[in-house]
Amino acid sequence: MELKWMGSHRTAVEALIRCGNSYSQAVNLAGLMTDKVEISATELQVMEYILENEERRENMSQVAQRLNLNQSNFSKIVSQLVSKGLLAKYRTANNRKNIIIQPTDFAREVYMDYSQTAALTWKPIFDTLDEMGPEAEKDFIRIMNLFADSCNEARRRLCERDSEETEELELIKL
Repeated sequence: MELKWMGSHRTAVEALIRCGNSYSQAVNLAGLMTDKVEISATELQVMEYILENEERRENMSQVAQRLNLNQSNFSKIVSQLVSKGLLAKYRTANNRKNIIIQPTDFAREVYMDYSQTAALTWKPIFDTLDEMGPEAEKDFIRIMNLFADSCNEARRRLCERDSEETEELELIKL
């Protein structure tokens, strides 16, 4: 059967799907990022954003939004990182609900260890981006963001449909 909706872009669609599937299979495997602590790529990405955020002091909701993680998942990951001694939670003096996450010295040590390996792993990708040039890199980023947006929209529609189909439960006293 010919898949006409993709037109001449079948190879590009396949590459996006392959990338997404490969990432989803590895993102939560702990132990691949560093020998210093069992940490998954998802946890490392959260820690990376917290390290970047250290000076900006964005609250948990703002960092979760930048990562495109829902608040519940983000809080769970932060709690795991706190229990591993990588992050610490603080509240602001003027707002008890405004939680700011800060990296520990151990987080900085783990991240330095990881970044040495990451630099080697990502070098072919960065070299290719350099070869492509800034305009082609902008186009690549735009395509990746469009793909992420389409996945988010599909998830949003599915959640919306599921919430419409949920019946209200009638409680009967025993």
